[in-house]
Amino acid sequence: MHAYVLEADPIHENSINYFAAALGFHRLGYRVERYRLSELPLLGVSRETPVFGGVESILRVFPSYKSLPHYPTELAGFLGRDIQVKRLSEVKHGEFFKPLEQDHKKFAPMLLDDSVAASIAVHSMEPDHQVYVSEDVSILSEYRCYVHHGEAAAIHCYKGDVTIFPDRNAVLNMIEAYTSAPVAYGLDVGVLESGETVLVEVNDFCCLGNYGIRPTPYAFGIASRWEQLWGQYRKP
Repeated sequence: MHAYVLEADPIHENSINYFAAALGFHRLGYRVERYRLSELPLLGVSRETPVFGGVESILRVFPSYKSLPHYPTELAGFLGRDIQVKRLSEVKHGEFFKPLEQDHKKFAPMLLDDSVAASIAVHSMEPDHQVYVSEDVSILSEYRCYVHHGEAAAIHCYKGDVTIFPDRNAVLNMIEAYTSAPVAYGLDVGVLESGETVLVEVNDFCCLGNYGIRPTPYAFGIASRWEQLWGQYRKP
């Protein structure tokens, strides 16, 4: 039983994801093999051989793969803010904007202000390029909940005040409400100044960063999602 994990430089910012996944697969009984992106089309992958190496790897195996929506319809009531899709030229000064799912690597989510970073982001795209836009809200802490088979497998703070915890019931209500959810995904939540716990965004477990989840449940979620994707995008 093989699992393939992308080979990365030890200093690479995503290295912790690959090392954690490799260790988790090893503990689950897989024979772990490292690969380079250029080698992926040549590997004998199947439903039983999970591959973990970011969205680039997923697209090489499943060219028609579509990212999960960051804001599923079922979770609209948990946003705590108005989020719209607008053209870049329509974004107003002081508004928060971020890439759509298919553009998530284009730029980091940010506030449109007079900063150099905002200027670079704006001028790197066409004026009619579509982005998510919302009001600027103060989120005191952000946590990632790793969800597998409809249950929270782990939850870890990745930004803000680690002592400000999300509301347990709110997180569980989001999980319950997300009826179209895949077998495994990341539920990012934040705590507002009002104390309300809101949805930050949803991400797919197949290329989900490790913010503290232990290696074994991390790899288990990756393997489950891989098997589901294989059934969705590849013939049995």
